[in-house]
Amino acid sequence: MVAGQPGVLGSNATSLNRPADIKPDNYLNMFVADSQNSRIQMFCHNNQTDITIAGDGVVGHSATRLNDPRGITFDSSMNMYIGDGGNGRVPKFLKL
Repeated sequence: MVAGQPGVLGSNATSLNRPADIKPDNYLNMFVADSQNSRIQMFCHNNQTDITIAGDGVVGHSATRLNDPRGITFDSSMNMYIGDGGNGRVPKFLKL
């Protein structure tokens, strides 16, 4: 098991609710679009506890909130782009 708990949907630091996309970065950290929690979670290499790096778990339309994120990609500078499905947009987040 790398992330989440089998058969358990949740929104705490070790659970997910309908993960929609997964992307590793150059350091083997894993980024998960946690679609039903409206957030992007980062799991550091060799750690099953996540860190919220985009969104806050509340559906919203502001610059800091997401609504049903569906995809994640990185550019060559490791800036992150999120397919924010429920908001019909692709916000850019600068390299962490």
